[in-house]
Amino acid sequence: MSNAWDQASSMADKHASQGGIFIRLENDKDKIVGAFCGDPYPREVVWTGDGYEPYDADNPAHKGKRPALKVAINFYVPGDGMKIYEGGTRWFQDLLKVREKYGLETWTFEIERKGAKGDTKTKYNLLPEDKIDAALRAEIDAAELHDLPAMMNDGSDSTPATVSEKEVEAFASLLRQMPRSAVDYFLAELGVQRIRDVRADDGDRARELLRELKAKHAPAPPDEVDPFA
Repeated sequence: MSNAWDQASSMADKHASQGGIFIRLENDKDKIVGAFCGDPYPREVVWTGDGYEPYDADNPAHKGKRPALKVAINFYVPGDGMKIYEGGTRWFQDLLKVREKYGLETWTFEIERKGAKGDTKTKYNLLPEDKIDAALRAEIDAAELHDLPAMMNDGSDSTPATVSEKEVEAFASLLRQMPRSAVDYFLAELGVQRIRDVRADDGDRARELLRELKAKHAPAPPDEVDPFA
């Protein structure tokens, strides 16, 4: 493939990932700048073996399991509208620190990914970018906030279509062969709690992630046996 085709393909992937509601920073040093809006939506979730589900202390299946924190928040991107960003405990602790020091109403912030595709130790840096001027404040105030409980697949009638049951089984079969960190990475990259929550329009991205993770976590080939020994 020529350099022009490579460049066009890369740009198409970039614009496809930016076109949705959920913010995805897919490569090392990818970044986005915008303003945090509204209240955060925190969820405690537990691992079931196939994916995450909301933690319920009264559910016998959740006894002895340690819940993990996921926090979603509206994030206005100038020129691209209102989006949703979701992070874990460490990222939200960083958000609380910048909120206390700078306030979220008067600044835009940069979120930058630190970690390559497939790196389960990926982190996200959060830094103040610019003060919000009157024109940008008017844009933000005019933008409609997303209904976070509905968008995060908590049972609302407005949740988007998901992949087929056959695809869920295929994804789960591959992920069961990988370490838990790889499964966590897969779900976090797609912004879902469970494999069956992968959105239909994210099917291609899910398959791409599985190819990357399979290559990274494939078991070493067994020692070759000499048939003439």
